[in-house]
Amino acid sequence: MRGGRGASPFGLGGRGATSEAGRPFSPKPCCPALLAIVLLAFLTTALAQSWQTTRAPGFVLQTASAEDARHLSEVFGILQRTRRDLIVAGYHPPALVRVVVHPNLKSYTTATRLPWFVLSAANRIKNQIDSQRLRVLLERKSLERTLRHELFHLAQPEGWPRWKAEGMAMRFAGDQPSARPLENISEAELERLLTNPPNQETLNRAMATAFLWVGRLQTSNRGSEVEGSRP
Repeated sequence: MRGGRGASPFGLGGRGATSEAGRPFSPKPCCPALLAIVLLAFLTTALAQSWQTTRAPGFVLQTASAEDARHLSEVFGILQRTRRDLIVAGYHPPALVRVVVHPNLKSYTTATRLPWFVLSAANRIKNQIDSQRLRVLLERKSLERTLRHELFHLAQPEGWPRWKAEGMAMRFAGDQPSARPLENISEAELERLLTNPPNQETLNRAMATAFLWVGRLQTSNRGSEVEGSRP
């Protein structure tokens, strides 16, 4: 605990403290190795205590903020509704999904290696969703859309190109991109921008392009079905 003005950093009184013999008091230096061990043990314990794990059927949610933990019921409700919607639509979500809500931006970017403007990510190998603080998603009114988007990625078929995966996830989540789609762009270049976006504006336009392309693909597929059903 921090003391008031003039307090000693060792909690031994203010400037000029003396021993009983009248000599100036000088605390004995602490062994550096011992101090490092104690500090490491304290930090390890603090970090272990900061993460809390909560379980519900089909999901494990990890949080490190009391503020985020207050939204657990809402998050689980969204995830379970989304799982049902995916199954009805013919997809196969994993039996168990882990959702990690990071306590700060550094934790998130270190774990995902993504830039700050990417708010969440799905890891299909780990069946895991990593997210920035729920407060960020709530402020943007995008909590449900974000969770639906990422859970879709965990359920999507193998082998889809990135633009199709992103466009389909946006449509499933109910997103309506406002950015202007990119023009005269090749599939390879769109894949590159979606995988490694240089900035937020480019990412938004690349996502809008993926949304547009999937819409065209769905329209084309419906037309083919109608054509094939004619006698």
